[in-house]
Amino acid sequence: MVNLAREHNVRRVVKSKSVVATEIGLHKHLEDADIEVIETDLGEWIAQLAGEELSHLVSQGIQKNIEQVAELLSKAIGERLEPELQILLQASRRYLRQSIINADMGISGANIAIAESGTLVTIDNEGNSRLIATLPPLHVELIGCERLVSSLNDAATILKLITKNAAGQKMPSYITYISGRSTTADIPGAPLIRAQGPEEIHIVLLDSHKEVKEFNAEIYRLP
Repeated sequence: MVNLAREHNVRRVVKSKSVVATEIGLHKHLEDADIEVIETDLGEWIAQLAGEELSHLVSQGIQKNIEQVAELLSKAIGERLEPELQILLQASRRYLRQSIINADMGISGANIAIAESGTLVTIDNEGNSRLIATLPPLHVELIGCERLVSSLNDAATILKLITKNAAGQKMPSYITYISGRSTTADIPGAPLIRAQGPEEIHIVLLDSHKEVKEFNAEIYRLP
């Protein structure tokens, strides 16, 4: 991952929630190479600012009261924020979205990989995962081999199970399907690549966290 970042002169990485990335220590690995990493999931960002390990799989900042969160966010953003929910949410949203816009690389964890089409599926409730997959010029998806399924129908079944067991929801707020770099034929001439997405997409498959193989997403593009 560091070699890929260096090849593209990456100085800032934005990351959405990924249990795999946490387990393999990717965040520290990148920071040790002098690459700035910003968590964009609000709970994980709070934990990052506090220098703490995640305390909960879904609600990472649950151990902090609103005064503690306001202090952390005020220091990070550089302005005094009152400990009021909407003020903190709006300030965080502005800061994190600008960070995503300015980032050189986006890293996210895919929830499902569909074998028949090479499609990756990510789910989230804040929209940060979709932004990370769209705005930075370089996008990297991490996924364990155990998340491979055969078809779209299989993926639909798993989506229902994931959201129900994780957050008690029927469906998440955002479901994103990625099948390679975006193209459009709306503009006359040859199809335009990167019409609404990154220039490059890389998929990192992890097999029991022991063997890592990296593939360019071009391999998995739909016809």
